Amino acid sequence: MGVWGTGIFEDDTACDIRGHYQDCIGDGRSGPEATRWILNEYQDLLADSRDAGVIWLALAAVQWKHGRLEQDTLHRALHVIDSGSDLSRWEADSEDRAARKSALKELRAQITSPQPAEKNVARRVMAECRLKRGDLLVYTLGSGTKSIFRVIDRFTDQGGTYPVCEILDWKGSEIPAKAAFKTLCIMRSRADYKHTITQLMICRFDEESPRVQKLDFRTKPAQKESGPSVILWKHLDKFLAEWFQLD
Repeated sequence: MGVWGTGIFEDDTACDIRGHYQDCIGDGRSGPEATRWILNEYQDLLADSRDAGVIWLALAAVQWKHGRLEQDTLHRALHVIDSGSDLSRWEADSEDRAARKSALKELRAQITSPQPAEKNVARRVMAECRLKRGDLLVYTLGSGTKSIFRVIDRFTDQGGTYPVCEILDWKGSEIPAKAAFKTLCIMRSRADYKHTITQLMICRFDEESPRVQKLDFRTKPAQKESGPSVILWKHLDKFLAEWFQLD
């Protein structure tokens, strides 16, 4: 994972800051208490100017969104933007650097505008995953086409536990016989598209959805968990159509 785009929250550290801040508010802490907790938790990264910039930008963005932007956070975020220090992480004259510069400009305009009223944050409900390695799940897409996922691992972070799955190279309307699973290979994302994906971590996976059927047997996964692509449950159909041409 790491950094996957030029947006303020297209960065693992920035996403972690946002999630921790929201969790602190959801747990009943004040804005300053949440900020102090984060600065203490991330003090090692704050010692590095490159990482510190990401932290202050993310903190300013999430504080503003929830009507709790603090003056010190604002000043530090503006210094990161105006000094150009954050842009040093991007290759000179690249499209990514230009896109990041645009994102910083938008953030500056946002955090220097009147912020909204304070917003309450609901306490986070931890995601649960009862699935085990080798479990087979028949997933019905919105079109009615069925696909088969096999669980290869589970991943746990501050949001809970999620399944990491590989997709079997099959689609249809009738579930194949048990014996047929021995010959099914894993599906790879389309060869002409960006990079190859063979495993997904599905966040907020709904095991109780009527579109998911868990089979009563398991098969051995073809791979171990290794840098899966992360996708939200609500975006799964769109992702499968774009990357695997499943629709």
